[in-house]
Amino acid sequence: MAQQFNDPTTMQLNATLARKLVPIADGLRNLLTRFGLRTYKVRIVRVRWSGVARGIGVPLVESSMDILPTPLVQDLTTLTEIVQPVGLDEVGTILVSEISGRFTDDQLRFLHTDGGEPEPNEEIFYEIEFPQLDGRPSIKRRFYLRSAPYYFAGRFQWQVRLEKAHEDRSRTGDPR
Repeated sequence: MAQQFNDPTTMQLNATLARKLVPIADGLRNLLTRFGLRTYKVRIVRVRWSGVARGIGVPLVESSMDILPTPLVQDLTTLTEIVQPVGLDEVGTILVSEISGRFTDDQLRFLHTDGGEPEPNEEIFYEIEFPQLDGRPSIKRRFYLRSAPYYFAGRFQWQVRLEKAHEDRSRTGDPR
């Protein structure tokens, strides 16, 4: 008697038990933020330059999407400060995990809703901000995707490895 196996490419993945548990996992992750244990913001920022390519013309923030519930930023101490002629520059990679399973690979890789690649005059990056206790504007660290996002179905989460960009957005949110 031949055994039947399931092919994940032909299954209704949204109907699986693992997909149905994503909202429950998200609710538990959100408790960490409510309890004050995840006091930072992680977002994806899309900047459009007025010229024909990135870095040409005037940058304008086109969209900013907070990644909620707040994911786990694992160890910013892996960043190293290097003295440059214009000041200190942070370099290194970090891991961001516990990103909700409701996000898609396309969203985390900055693709458009139709699956298209970013335009030549678009700059898209991850940003991590630790809000100041006194409410003043804080540092908005810019990161680029270092490797493909990875989905852990059994943990109901995505994970991304990010590399520190050389220039952050200004504390007021100007793209620079």
